[in-house]
Amino acid sequence: MVWVSPLPGLPPPRSCVPVKTSCESKGTLFGKNSDRPSDENHEVIRIPSSRYADDDFVECTFIRVPQVEMTVDCILSKPCWMWGCEMGANSNGVVGGNEAVSTLLADELLSPDGSPTKRLLGMDLLRLSLERGKSARHALDICIEHLEKYGQGGPCCKEDSDWTYENSFLFADTKEAYVLETAGVSHWAWERISCGEYRNISNGISIRRNWGATSKDIQSICKGNGWWDGSSPFDWKLAVSAGGRAHSNLEACGREAAGRVHLETIAAKSKITSKTVRGYVEQMANILRDEQSGICFRDIHGFCSTGSQISWLSESSEQSHFFTAASDPLLAKYKLFTFADNFSEKDDHDSNKLWSIWRSLVLKRRMRLTDNTLSSSLSKIEDEALSLLEQKNTSNNISFADLIRMEIRLLEEYCV
Repeated sequence: MVWVSPLPGLPPPRSCVPVKTSCESKGTLFGKNSDRPSDENHEVIRIPSSRYADDDFVECTFIRVPQVEMTVDCILSKPCWMWGCEMGANSNGVVGGNEAVSTLLADELLSPDGSPTKRLLGMDLLRLSLERGKSARHALDICIEHLEKYGQGGPCCKEDSDWTYENSFLFADTKEAYVLETAGVSHWAWERISCGEYRNISNGISIRRNWGATSKDIQSICKGNGWWDGSSPFDWKLAVSAGGRAHSNLEACGREAAGRVHLETIAAKSKITSKTVRGYVEQMANILRDEQSGICFRDIHGFCSTGSQISWLSESSEQSHFFTAASDPLLAKYKLFTFADNFSEKDDHDSNKLWSIWRSLVLKRRMRLTDNTLSSSLSKIEDEALSLLEQKNTSNNISFADLIRMEIRLLEEYCV
């Protein structure tokens, strides 16, 4: 994917959010890797729907905002230390993911002393949108509303208080999807992905002239800075990413280009139907495990893919969400979550424990599983999860928490 110039501090995280909508099956296939500092614990938690009083507030990572009367049941994949999430889904059939980007307005995020001003993190914006969103469009509107009212910014890593970045988002439901890209504290542009189309984002500004709307003042700001002539069609990426320099290479490259090729390959095959869903989910898993392109990023002490999510959203069946809940998506297996699951006695489904076990194996340099029995047993966990896609009702099957504990027992028996 696109490698962007880092802001002061750590290099930008590298991840991939592809989405493919299908008219024939009235469904959407979504996938995302969360690439974060390799030693930053990641968890998968369920946040139940809750009712609140009119004067209640929600404490986000750095600031608080007014709470709504009723939140939506959510499953969230997130760094443990922050309130927000990298990716997730809600019981209304909305999924979303967040990416770091960098624009020419990035300095707006900094205080006079050069430190990041604490506002809403991009991950906070994503969680607020999922906890409140009734559809992909509604989640988009909620994200924009909070971005404009409270702004984005703040340290994005617990261990590095100087690291901050702007954000892009992808929201999807069964009918459509939206890419939202931001610049500075509160500027934005969005693009709609219609039925039958596909799209991926990866740490770079990607919306061109095909935006559906932009923030109120961004075009005048770009014109005033000489990034846009004020008469030609407004090219969001050319303006906020390249300062209007037409000679800049604005074509997709690296992991972004690789992700696009993967989606083109999927789109060229037969249409997604109820009978072919499993195969498409398996193809999405292969995309997110593509280590050669960097979509799956593995590093012992730098950045790595600390979590992974695949979602199949269908109007005709239960929504299916798959999470690795582990620090190595290349080797860890996808485990099925549905909102029909009973609430686990532990909010994180023991995902934090599983993540830590995988991390310890990496630190011991045991990054390749050579035991055929263990490898086969782990594969059965994912196979069991994928087989449920072919069933209309999964409510009586093994839970997400049970699958995580099965993987923990296997790893403890063979490796720890």
